[in-house]
Amino acid sequence: MNEIIKIICNEFRAIGTNIPILIVLILGNVGYGFLYNLLYNTNVYKEAPIAIVDMSQSDISRHFIDYIDATQQVKVVSKTMNFHEAKQMLIEREIVGFLYIPSELKEEIMKGNQAQCVVYGSTLSFLDYLNIYEAVNFASLSVNSELLPEMVKSLNMIDVLFLANDKAVNIVNEPLYNSSEGYGTYLIPPVMVIIIFQTLMITVAMRCGEEKSTRLRDNKTTSWSYSIKIVLGKAFTNVMIYSVFAVFFLGLLPLIFDLPHLGDSLDIIIMMIPYLFASVFFCLSLSPFYTDGDMPLFFIVFMSVPLVFLTGISYPLELMPWHWKIFHYLIPTAPATLAFVKLDCMGGNLTNIVPEMTTLWIQCAVYFVIAVLSIKELRN
Repeated sequence: MNEIIKIICNEFRAIGTNIPILIVLILGNVGYGFLYNLLYNTNVYKEAPIAIVDMSQSDISRHFIDYIDATQQVKVVSKTMNFHEAKQMLIEREIVGFLYIPSELKEEIMKGNQAQCVVYGSTLSFLDYLNIYEAVNFASLSVNSELLPEMVKSLNMIDVLFLANDKAVNIVNEPLYNSSEGYGTYLIPPVMVIIIFQTLMITVAMRCGEEKSTRLRDNKTTSWSYSIKIVLGKAFTNVMIYSVFAVFFLGLLPLIFDLPHLGDSLDIIIMMIPYLFASVFFCLSLSPFYTDGDMPLFFIVFMSVPLVFLTGISYPLELMPWHWKIFHYLIPTAPATLAFVKLDCMGGNLTNIVPEMTTLWIQCAVYFVIAVLSIKELRN
């Protein structure tokens, strides 16, 4: 026990005197946390500029355009009959997309047929396309309900009877866990869990890379017992450090930026214990691959998007190919992020995250054994 305490003290001393690691720990964590929240603080993207190519020039098309412009999602900044003009505006980034209204719009509607309006947009931001789609869909439903009596007058008796017998369906959209329906409210909570893993991996990797580059050797490290003590000492050190940052990410930032916070704090703490230990053991198990103290800094560039994908938050876990599901169960941040969302964003409890907790504790055991083997190999 005394040796483990000594290792913990040495680790704190080494981390506290290493400027690059301190930069990652303090500026990286704090800056990362505030940056993500500030970027998505508006939550809902409003008044996206669009153009309308109105080939119909009818009273219906003008009414349709007014409805679109009245939505909060988009703002009609240009109306034209020139398709190429609207396309050029899109290329020059004056607008984020445009709607093409065909010349036969009124005639098709009065016949009871569907008129095909086409939305054009760039692929630079899916939020832009989503805004245009929502605005056009809302406007089309509103115009359709207003024109239904006029459409009935132009239909034959059979079509009228068909419409009369067609029971209307009232669709009620009630967001259960994202009342503002904002991208930030949906994205930020799981990203906070991922940031903890990313910066933890970088700091552990930098420390192991520093040890490897300086060729630290100790006769005691050749024994299995001392290798176990090293792993435990490093694990407890990083868990203690990141317990503070976990409070910052999962406790303080949600209060500052009004993020969803429905879960019980004790349940979140219980969930974070295996997550932090599994993350440290996972990072230590990769220690033979850390060539120097600077190499791990490149991890952060490539890890964000794959980690978000693997969590099952942005893409359903049930639809993932089997080989990606393997990575979901191999990397600690994936089940932990899913568990945190169930607890804090959906108001669940520990019984709702039994599969994720089981996965994290299994990862703790497996990666602890691999970490001991890796540390022993690194120091021999």
